[in-house]
Amino acid sequence: MATNVLIAGVGGVLGQKLVEAFRKKDIRPAGLALSFKGLEAVKDRLMSSFEADVTRPETLCGVCAGIDIVVSVIGITRVSGKLTHMDVDYQGNMNLLAEAKRAGVRKFVFISPAGTDLGARQGVPLMEAKFRFEEELKNSGLQWVIMRASAFMCDLAAMAKTAREGSLFVIGDGKAECAPIDVGELALCMAEDALTLADTCTSAGGPRTMTWLEICVSCFRVWNRPVRIVFVPVWVCHVALTLIRPFSLRYYALGKMVLFFSVVGVSVQKRGRMDFDAYLERDSTMRMV
Repeated sequence: MATNVLIAGVGGVLGQKLVEAFRKKDIRPAGLALSFKGLEAVKDRLMSSFEADVTRPETLCGVCAGIDIVVSVIGITRVSGKLTHMDVDYQGNMNLLAEAKRAGVRKFVFISPAGTDLGARQGVPLMEAKFRFEEELKNSGLQWVIMRASAFMCDLAAMAKTAREGSLFVIGDGKAECAPIDVGELALCMAEDALTLADTCTSAGGPRTMTWLEICVSCFRVWNRPVRIVFVPVWVCHVALTLIRPFSLRYYALGKMVLFFSVVGVSVQKRGRMDFDAYLERDSTMRMV
């Protein structure tokens, strides 16, 4: 019997890679995005498509009809705007979960950063919102899968673009570790876990654990440039965040997340095959024409 999948957040890079991953499983998923413009790149590969704002539950009516598995990669990805992580990453997903339950969805799959439970205890707004939803999901009565993902290589590649012309900043001693993963490989892991697992937390990272210093060195090496790193004391970041918070909760939230990953090492299952150095070498978006 065919399995019907809805990918919520299909307009983002991970959402689009998930479409490809499920197609490799012979599943043509449905897609939900904030606007139909976000669906343009994948609409011809979708079973159906929906435009909805998850912070407005009335727009979600009917999106889960006939769906067996909802895979949500919804979350705030931009600093601009007035919505908070609690508005989107928590309440938006709660609205989608409620619609999934009404429609008789069997399983709900959700993604969080590696270390979300620890980050929530340390007051990182993104992780507080994610962890709060995770706990609600576990008690929802639906089957659930929570993916804890390591740093995305495509995000780290932005550091390499900066390294081409200038210096990189490292908070603390740069020894905190992560295992960067290619988003396409992460999508394959999520699709596999969505179809085969239930009621469990899983994780995914790339093949190599790297410190932030090693990541920075790779970013300079790809351009054959000398390593130029500016070390920023952790206490300076804490002071800066205290000053920023009254004026911009969004920049405060971003800063808390960056600070957390800069000083706290997180461990994940090494499931990806793409090495970060190889990713940088193949990343044509970094090359000047």
